[in-house]
Amino acid sequence: MIKNLFGIFIKFPEPGKVKTRLAKDLGNKKAADIYRQVVELILKNTSPFDHAYDRIVFYDPVARQKDFVEWLPEEQLILQQGSDVGARMHNAIRVLLDKGGEKVVLTGADIPDLSGRIIESAFQELTRADIVIGPARDGGYYLIGMKSPHAEIFRNIPWSTGRVFEETMRRIAKLQLSCAGVTALSDLDTADDYHRLLR
Repeated sequence: MIKNLFGIFIKFPEPGKVKTRLAKDLGNKKAADIYRQVVELILKNTSPFDHAYDRIVFYDPVARQKDFVEWLPEEQLILQQGSDVGARMHNAIRVLLDKGGEKVVLTGADIPDLSGRIIESAFQELTRADIVIGPARDGGYYLIGMKSPHAEIFRNIPWSTGRVFEETMRRIAKLQLSCAGVTALSDLDTADDYHRLLR
């Protein structure tokens, strides 16, 4: 059986350290509480079913390792490594491949509608494509997967802008890699995103 490994990036829900845009409207504690709830929802909804994939949590920061163990005792935990989000994603993909993953998929933990079905769909798309990507409605992406490392896809990208997805697709085309997509979703960044989630 092909080994599918799913990595998810999770920050510790410390007030003032997560969801800073959301905190501007709702306050640091409320934003951290919402982030924790969304993380727990996503972990429940992406729990590996029927051995379709294994899941590994890439956590941050290192000082919160014991808190992560207490919070998520059932999860495999690996520290995020890298100077920016691109380096962290590339390093995480290399770790998953080094652990024996033949197809690997990576997401964040702030996409309330993320589900195991979407993760499984991403692995299925990797059967025929070099890259799979899940576009976010803000111009970025919430999911990326591959079967071998491609550092160029993560290097010098204008992170935290509306050009991330467009520039990433340009890099994929330049490398002459085949690419498949999964459904577009919204992440949770603003009070409007939160109120839409409540509705």
